[in-house]
Parts: sequence; C-alpha cells; structure tokens
Amino acid sequence: MRKGLLLSLLMLTSISVSAELQKMSVNGELLTSDSSEWSCVLDEKSSLVWEVKSEDEGLQYALNTYTWFDGQSGRDSGTYTKNCYWGKNCNTKSYIEDINKSGLCSFSDWRLPSRNELNSIVDYYGDSDALINTDFFPNTQMETYWTSTSLKDSPSLAYEIPFFFGGSTARDKTIDTFVRLVRSAD
Repeated sequence: MRKGLLLSLLMLTSISVSAELQKMSVNGELLTSDSSEWSCVLDEKSSLVWEVKSEDEGLQYALNTYTWFDGQSGRDSGTYTKNCYWGKNCNTKSYIEDINKSGLCSFSDWRLPSRNELNSIVDYYGDSDALINTDFFPNTQMETYWTSTSLKDSPSLAYEIPFFFGGSTARDKTIDTFVRLVRSAD
C-alpha cells in the first residue's frame, strides 16, 4: 500500500512540475507541450523564461562554452575563450549581447540567472542523466552552467550549477563553462 501511495505521489509531483513548464516559439508564442520545435521555456511557477539550446552549430549551440565576464570582472578574452562558434570574445557578456540583439523569443532583456534561479530548474527526479527535464530542455550538457552570482569574498570566482549532481560550486571566471540565459516573464 505504501509503495503504491509513494509511486502515485511521485507521479503527481512529476506531472505538476511539467505542467508548470510551457514551450515557446521563436516569436514568443506559447506552444503545446508536444510541439517538436521551440526556442524558450516559460516556467509559470517562477515566472521566468529560459533559453533552450540547439543541437545545430551557431549562437545557441549546446556545446558552446564561455568565460565569465560582465565588463568589470572576469575575463574578456583569454586561454579558454575559443569554445564558441565565432572563436573570439567567447564570454558571457558578449553572448548576452548577441542573444539580446537577436531578439530570442521576441525579448531583448536576457541575462545570466542567479544561483537560486538556475537551481530552480534542476530536476532530481527526472528520467535523464542530466538533472533537468529534457522534454523541455534538450541538449543540456552533463556539465556546469554559469550563474550571475559572484562570491562576495572572492570576486574572481562565480557560482555554477552542475547538472550532473546539483547544488552549486565555485569556479574561476577565467575558465569556460556552459551558459543558459533567463529573463523575467513579468
């Protein structure tokens, strides 16, 4: 009896988490959950819109990595900045500017997520090896993703969220890692 109740609760939890996520077209229109092409995801619970990565080479290519840079701290260009498709200025500031210029999902106010925001899409109970709902966030790497949150006592470090075990870690801003942008839906 307990196993059946526990299984029912787990299923309801996973259904309710998915029900809070909605796919969005490249033009920012809401789509059905069975849509096969989408560019963004609206999380109704947190009122955030998330970027979706592409399997095709280009600006949103899932394998692009970036050093952390905001114009004041981090590294604009350096040893580990050759891992995005254009091969220079592979930093978070340049990436955000390029996404905002492109008007992804009809928005131009994309940014790096805070540590808490990015942790809000970690899914410990999903079917994927990557700790995220891959029905909505395909092409997510089992690696770390930058947050906008720098360490107060060590401004050369920023938090990143590992989608292979969750939680958060700190990394030197000069080292490259993955990025998933966010914006407020409000």
